[in-house]
Amino acid sequence: MNKLLKITGLLFVSASISFAEETYDLGEIYVSAGLQEININKTGSSVLVLQSNELNANVFDAINLLDAQSGIAMSSSGGVGSQTGIRLRGLSQSYVAVRVDGVDVSDPTGTQNSYDFGGIMPSGFDQIEILKGSQSAIYGSEAIGGVINFKTSTSETIGKKTETNVTLGSNNTLAANFKYSQTQELGSYALSISNMSTDGFSAKSDNDEADPYSKTEFRFVLDQNINEQLILGATALYSDENIDYDGFTHETDHIDRNRSAGSIYASFESGSITNKITRSFSKTDRYDLNGWNKSFIGHRDVWNYTGQTIVNGANFTFGYEESVEEAKIDGQAKDYKETALISEILYSIGKSSDISLAARQTSSENYGDDTTFRIAAINRHEDELISRLVLSSGFRAPSLYELFDSYYGNSTFTPETSLNAEIGLEKKLNDSNNVSATIFNNTIDNLIEFNNDKFIYEQNNGSTETSGLELSSKMSINNTLTFNANYTYTTSETGEVKAVRVPKHDLVLAIESQFSEKFSSLVSLRVARDVEDTVWPANVQMPNYEVLDISFTYDINDKSSAYLQVQNVADENYETIKGYNTGGRQFFAGIHASF
Repeated sequence: MNKLLKITGLLFVSASISFAEETYDLGEIYVSAGLQEININKTGSSVLVLQSNELNANVFDAINLLDAQSGIAMSSSGGVGSQTGIRLRGLSQSYVAVRVDGVDVSDPTGTQNSYDFGGIMPSGFDQIEILKGSQSAIYGSEAIGGVINFKTSTSETIGKKTETNVTLGSNNTLAANFKYSQTQELGSYALSISNMSTDGFSAKSDNDEADPYSKTEFRFVLDQNINEQLILGATALYSDENIDYDGFTHETDHIDRNRSAGSIYASFESGSITNKITRSFSKTDRYDLNGWNKSFIGHRDVWNYTGQTIVNGANFTFGYEESVEEAKIDGQAKDYKETALISEILYSIGKSSDISLAARQTSSENYGDDTTFRIAAINRHEDELISRLVLSSGFRAPSLYELFDSYYGNSTFTPETSLNAEIGLEKKLNDSNNVSATIFNNTIDNLIEFNNDKFIYEQNNGSTETSGLELSSKMSINNTLTFNANYTYTTSETGEVKAVRVPKHDLVLAIESQFSEKFSSLVSLRVARDVEDTVWPANVQMPNYEVLDISFTYDINDKSSAYLQVQNVADENYETIKGYNTGGRQFFAGIHASF
């Protein structure tokens, strides 16, 4: 680690001088880093926030947007809509919890509970939060590596707003989004409608048959103050997807998938306690035309209660959660139920420090009990220096497939457990320039792994350890030029075996130029070094790659703009998953308007 610090420290100093991106005022941003929403400047957790201006600039491509953030590596088995995974600080999507408007949208029918990022469009969201490190004390299972929160509406500005995006591009791609939102003194609501279709390209590199994709999605969010003591709210999501992919019979491999999710809640005062009762649900229904199993239907139903009060100057939150999951595969259903007691204390030490203490006790008749905790502290020093410290534990409950599959599973499996530690420093140089560094380490024990020799899942005493360093620099050189640099060094290994699809060195550089009052450009370069993937029965080294993207934006007026994006300008031939294409050079153009 000392050698790592020396090497990356030099890189960080160099990057700090040379690169930056536009920065945003984070003073009024609230994030879901605890049982209650908290100001981002008062939480010790590592949180990245992508706001609507950044999301609108990327229109339909969430994969490249997420891939450009520190600590994140994305991998796709083909083009838009293909199965896409995330590696957050070296840990796969099985260790990353995903919420859309507060609802868990992972698929209970998967071999491991995880969310497929293929086809997700950033337009229509106000905010994407990326919480890093173990968050199980707040979010429960699957949050060992972190949490991704997608939020349709976060605006508190009174008034009405309509936004539209339309994009045309390579492979006969058409993407469109319409969003209407209204915020009043007594509440708000937002409706987002998105549609995408593309002819695609061949997912696998051993054939040239294109794999098309289409998706339609509706989201709705409502909050309403009934009176001074009662607030009611609801969310709804529905999406329908048609996915061609390359499997054993690539000419006809096809998946139909639809997802529905939603929640209702009531928040009310009783004495000194603010109570909130929430019921949320999700259903994933997919049909794999040529799969060994064809029909996969997963249900999740969650009841949650939290109470919040002030005790001796500390903000104290306590609660209870009950969750039922069901997986029905080709008509054969399995389910389990878990309950949890949760608590969190937020305490301010003077004006310069805040500390959070959280704990969760989870119980299940199927896989036993688990207790997790999180300690997160932030200290605001003199001279605009901020330090963060986090120590947390996490767990991943065995999936229904791992527990109950008649051949591969084992009903005696217990949860995987983890211990995470991180230290972060952030220095604000002036109103628009800052640098930051975070050291992290996360160790997972009691691994549940697939034995390729016996063709079954096994739980052993092995461990996965991921550690590294994240460096970021954001600076404005002048009124027309800004630079950004994100560098992540990650080592992730299970015993002597390196984790796949995790770059050891991951660098993103961006240059934004404002040529005139109306015309601007963004040039970004992604560099990945030392990546491995699996070609049974062992890992293989993947070629290094560099990918250059360019976008241009012209502001037609103060309410609309036109844009042109060129992905993979140099037509780099690279792979993020062995044997699967990434599409080469692609062009996209469109219009964004708000009124």
